[in-house]
Amino acid sequence: MKEQIFNIIETVSGTDEFREDLDMDLFEEGILDSMRAIMLIVELEGAFDISLPPSEMDREDWNTANKIAARVQEKKDEN
Repeated sequence: MKEQIFNIIETVSGTDEFREDLDMDLFEEGILDSMRAIMLIVELEGAFDISLPPSEMDREDWNTANKIAARVQEKKDEN
């Protein structure tokens, strides 16, 4: 599942640079911005049949590939 999440991040961001450091801050590095973050949420919701309300997504909880993967796994486990 993590690999699928990373593939989605790569598609939305247009880069695989984050794969070198899965704890890299995607916003600070310019890999994600607010528009790409929304696109990422939409893609993840569709791919994993989960709901990720933007109101529940604090940037600090969603700023690395590892944190994104953990959040998606958490939501999948709730279903």
